Amino acid sequence: MFLVDVYDGQKLVRKSVKYCQDLGSKVIGLMFVSSPGNGVFLPDVKDIHMNFVRFNLDVIWLDANNTVVKKVTAKPWKLYYGPPNARHVLELPERAGSKIKLRDKLYLKNKRKV
Repeated sequence: MFLVDVYDGQKLVRKSVKYCQDLGSKVIGLMFVSSPGNGVFLPDVKDIHMNFVRFNLDVIWLDANNTVVKKVTAKPWKLYYGPPNARHVLELPERAGSKIKLRDKLYLKNKRKV
């Protein structure tokens, strides 16, 4: 497993976000856990489900350049679809993504193995 820090320009948005690189971790995401922790980054994922997720999440869709193209507060037991240009998904605890805006460009830094 890898952890990454998410930046909006030079500003740290979230530290130690779980980077889900394999299919299994992308499918499981934040299901069955009691807390979202620092969130997860799902590369090459466009649509998500909130089945078995126990809390609301700020869900942010990014295009191939990591530019924000959609943002919602996702509720448990619902499906959410990314726009046609979505390439990645960032799931953060509710309100943790409140300062992220459409068209912001996000950066992943300090990728480290845990």
